[in-house]
Amino acid sequence: MNSGNSEEDLRGASTVLVLAPLTPDGNMAHMELVGSTPPEEMSLAAVTYTQPPDQWLEDWQTNLRRLPQETQFIHASGMAQPGMYEEQMPDNVTTVTVDPADPMEIIVPLSSHLEKWTTTETQPIVSIQTLTVLLEYVDFDTAFRYLHILTHRIQAADAVGYFQMDPDIHDPETINTLKTLFDVIVEISEEGVEWTTSPAYAPSQETNEADETGASEEDVNAHDGPLSSIRSMVSGFFDRSVDDHEVRAESVPNSSTSVDHQTDEGTESIEKSPVGNLADEEMLTDEERIKSLLLKYGGRMKQSDITAETSWSKSTVSRKLSKMEENDEITRVQVGRGNLVFLNGTEPEATKSQFEA
Repeated sequence: MNSGNSEEDLRGASTVLVLAPLTPDGNMAHMELVGSTPPEEMSLAAVTYTQPPDQWLEDWQTNLRRLPQETQFIHASGMAQPGMYEEQMPDNVTTVTVDPADPMEIIVPLSSHLEKWTTTETQPIVSIQTLTVLLEYVDFDTAFRYLHILTHRIQAADAVGYFQMDPDIHDPETINTLKTLFDVIVEISEEGVEWTTSPAYAPSQETNEADETGASEEDVNAHDGPLSSIRSMVSGFFDRSVDDHEVRAESVPNSSTSVDHQTDEGTESIEKSPVGNLADEEMLTDEERIKSLLLKYGGRMKQSDITAETSWSKSTVSRKLSKMEENDEITRVQVGRGNLVFLNGTEPEATKSQFEA
């Protein structure tokens, strides 16, 4: 691993995995990395699981002084109630409370913030604190898909994302698999002062080591562990993303890549990609796609509009909605010749009473 300072080693990185303990020092080290962009040049989206927004802001102002140009909190807490922090927030700070067990409730508002910030002069910054708590709420397979989508949307918005994770709580296989999603890995010491960076873990490392020792592919894949079931998914993701990584290697160097090869002739402005136009929908289940649409449109849609948005057949949409209804994820109410589809908990009281009656 290479030593250095954050400004040098993180220059050009789009997604950063911060391996820091869940201690006051570790959390502060993560915050200092997030604050490496001048506050007046930053628009910040902060996802917090344990620390409430008001405490997070207090720590920021105590240690980093000035607040970002704009701050959007997404507080993933089963204990918090919607709107409970709004009166305590400054004018340029907003909050939304979401279900920590439902990553789509984070992806949708975060994508909305990033899309809005692509038209501003500020640098979009995303802080996720912490992946350790996320993995307590959802299984690894779901978390991996969620992070795949999130990191790609951050890259598409020309943003920078910092994702904290406590390395002492997770097994090495979990950490190494998640490393594949990030440009740079930052490791914080227990004191939260010294840190080092290393290029993101590459799946080919295991294969190369196996080849050198004469181990067969079957021997490598036979390793027992909690993540063995998703090895093929990770491999498939990298097979599909070869072209994408080659493009990124030319424009987004990581800590082990030299930028001396760039010339004036090869330097040109790159237009930001629309956040929504990403090839990450294949990572969503069909039910997650429907839920994402419903969240995007305020929790309710006409069933016919879902059919139009997804390009599925009417019978396919009806079948998938029936499954979601059986799982208490949605409610359908017939209005005229069509159905209105509500995320559970978002249907108007009058409609709910009429439906239940």
